[in-house]
Amino acid sequence: MKNRIFCLMTFVMLAASAAFSQVKETFDSNSWQWTEYSADLGKAYIIDGVMRLESKSDNGNITLADMVGSVATHSFLPMDPAKGFNLSCTAILEKFEGKKMFGIILDYIDDMNCIVFMIKGDCAWLYKMKEGKITGQQKNQFKLQKGKKNTALDIQVTYMGGELEFRVNDVQALLCKYVPITSNGFGFFAFGKCKVDFDDVEILN
Repeated sequence: MKNRIFCLMTFVMLAASAAFSQVKETFDSNSWQWTEYSADLGKAYIIDGVMRLESKSDNGNITLADMVGSVATHSFLPMDPAKGFNLSCTAILEKFEGKKMFGIILDYIDDMNCIVFMIKGDCAWLYKMKEGKITGQQKNQFKLQKGKKNTALDIQVTYMGGELEFRVNDVQALLCKYVPITSNGFGFFAFGKCKVDFDDVEILN
């Protein structure tokens, strides 16, 4: 009887551990199968427990699809976006200044079909992209402190019933309504001469 109880407890603990591993990515390994690569424009790779994006691109006549397809990474998260979700992650940006851009990719189907949230200049932006063309956009004034050696960010994304909110360091960066999300594809991108470390992607509910 004691052996059965012990086995049952062990099974419950293992199941709980497996469930936890499915709702948080710490980048100690590539458990959610994030894309990693190296190219002339930069690279996206896991190192020292973070997902590092290093962009070497120059700002010029560039499209949103070019940005998403240059230095970016994505994964398909273990969640059903139709039920709503609350995601959090952290980012450390090396000296945010000039024309550096970075952000989050949601509703990812491929590089031509997704939603992009970015911080650019003194604004937070949301772009909806379909077949490589921008089909909707929204912005809100949102300033990050510039000139520091490293900028640490806590990012939270909440989605429910078509309403999408982004909070950065517990300050609302952008609130969007009537934004349908059907794909569990999620990712990050960087553009300009920019290096960002992303970590601790967590599905909170």
